[in-house]
Amino acid sequence: MNPLTRCLVRHAHAVARESGARVVVLYADVMEADEALADLVGDVGFRTLLVSRREPLHVPEGWGEQCAVIRVPDVALTRVGQVKLAILMAAVEGHVGAGDRVVCLTGLPGSSALDSMLVLDLGQELELFSAGSTEPLPADIRAPVFERLVRLATELSLEGREGRPVGALFVLGDEQAVLARSRQLVINPFHGYPEAERNVLDPALEETIKEFSSLDGAFVVRGDGVLLAAARYLSPSDRPIERLSGGLGARHEAAAGITAATGAIAICISQSTGTISILRSGKLVTDIPKPRSRSADGL
Repeated sequence: MNPLTRCLVRHAHAVARESGARVVVLYADVMEADEALADLVGDVGFRTLLVSRREPLHVPEGWGEQCAVIRVPDVALTRVGQVKLAILMAAVEGHVGAGDRVVCLTGLPGSSALDSMLVLDLGQELELFSAGSTEPLPADIRAPVFERLVRLATELSLEGREGRPVGALFVLGDEQAVLARSRQLVINPFHGYPEAERNVLDPALEETIKEFSSLDGAFVVRGDGVLLAAARYLSPSDRPIERLSGGLGARHEAAAGITAATGAIAICISQSTGTISILRSGKLVTDIPKPRSRSADGL
């Protein structure tokens, strides 16, 4: 094992134990060989969440409940992006919760060396739990639907459409309240189709969603994944609870406003920067820097 990796793992175990951390989050793609990954998990010696773009990736034999796999989109992210997306997915899947402390170990995929360690307190450094909620998602939103939309957002951020960057907004959950506070900009392209044919969990719908992302306005998605509308103009009366940071435009303001007025969650892609912002209760929950490519990873 790489000496730097061995050193970080040893210190991560000590930090996790002495700080009362609940889990160690490990970017598994650093290790390409399953045997090396199994040795690494054994050396960590703590409940471990393996984060990976690879499929399939299995929990090393014998670790059972002490280890779980968190799958993230197959795009290259900065180390900050790796951590933010991994923690977000882990929270949605119920592996971590409000008030937990986690130790994160990352590095470059395929390098066979971990080189960075972060210690995070959920609800402080990362505002995953907004408005005092102890749950990362409202009750009407299914976790696989949220995860699917985040994956689509990362792909749209990276690929754009026909070689051009696109901005897009997905509003998920509390659909009746969202529809009551919005109107169609053009004819709704999803109107009249059977629900089974317009669910975001259907891989066959991916290209259709990406094609309609070029339309102005927002997608409205029911919590179970059914697409209700595209090109929806949001007109909430509520103002965002917190002023958004500079550089965020009308799309982000609309996302903040609709989540302040309803129980929905918004996933917003900035056309200018490619950053993916997730908003709830009028607040920015987290943002994920634009992926660089499917093969090159950043710092």
